[in-house]
Amino acid sequence: MTSLQFLSPDRLWLALFIVPMIAAAIYFSYRQRLKARSDWGEEKLIERFSKPINPVFELIRGTAIVLAWALIFFAWADPIAQNAPQTVRQGSMNLVSVVDVSKSMAAEDYRPVMPPQVITNGKGQVIKTTPADQVVGPYGTRLDMAKWVISNQIMPSLERNKVGIVNYSGEAFVQAYPTDDYDALRYVMTHFMKIGKAPGGGSDYAAGLRAALELIKAEPQAGRQNVILLFTDGGFDGKPEALQKVIEDIRAAGIKIIVMGLGSPAPGVPIPVYSAGGQMTGYFQKDGKVVNTAIDEAAIQSLITLTGGELVRIDPANPKVEMHWERTVGGTKMEKHEAHIFQYPLAGAIAIFALLLISGLIRRDKKVI
Repeated sequence: MTSLQFLSPDRLWLALFIVPMIAAAIYFSYRQRLKARSDWGEEKLIERFSKPINPVFELIRGTAIVLAWALIFFAWADPIAQNAPQTVRQGSMNLVSVVDVSKSMAAEDYRPVMPPQVITNGKGQVIKTTPADQVVGPYGTRLDMAKWVISNQIMPSLERNKVGIVNYSGEAFVQAYPTDDYDALRYVMTHFMKIGKAPGGGSDYAAGLRAALELIKAEPQAGRQNVILLFTDGGFDGKPEALQKVIEDIRAAGIKIIVMGLGSPAPGVPIPVYSAGGQMTGYFQKDGKVVNTAIDEAAIQSLITLTGGELVRIDPANPKVEMHWERTVGGTKMEKHEAHIFQYPLAGAIAIFALLLISGLIRRDKKVI
């Protein structure tokens, strides 16, 4: 979480004395000008040859000057934004994302909250941007949200620590071996990570966890924290004894598990069916009835109990994910970031003085009738 601090807070105390003095001087100047006009001639005669003093304009002008000086002192105190953002120190973590790509992950719980679809030319230049509700074909699925979270909220916090990806349905498939090339990972997720792109039918996260464990064990690194992120809507039709065994092996290896819960609560949502051209033709049915799919809260809570891990719920109503890496890695591998932000209040003060100068020139150029 970002917090604001000052490297020279004593200058703010100085501002508490000087800024009110500036305000008082401006008010005194205003009163003196009013008094001079009344002392040196008849008010109506003076107004024929000089601009009248407008109290509203004087108030706005005085307030603007005081605000500008306050911003200058704010900038002079050298404000910094700490933990913006908080990241895991490079070389301190290995992370494997285990992602369900079974049929239920095609449910579009997240279309209303997904960002617009952006199409590029492959060189980073945007060709087309389409609002989520106008995208033709599947969009905003549970799998889309899992990929978006990995790409936009997990990777930016890892500072080039290695990330691997395992897909699973009935069996597991290594989609990407651990790497710190995040651009390549994003390309793989965009073009190859799709519904059904894992062997077998059903949903067996025990197989996905086993594959993730083997990936981590294949590259042992002393001093690194190993983490598995399991993206699931709770569906599980694997063997309980296999799940129990792989979790015991993961815990014995000192690997932390974070379960990322996806999907809407009961009664859930239907699964759209699309034609090859991207037109929706109906909803997935079983025995002639439309099937609704919801997150299996009970299964996920049972999994959390079994693993002793942490649950992060990706709620379709509020899908922003807050990853508390400081808890995950024991508070020893975090990088604190300090961003100097004095330039923003200073720019504001300069802009105010520029507007005051321009307004003064305009008023001076007006002819007195």
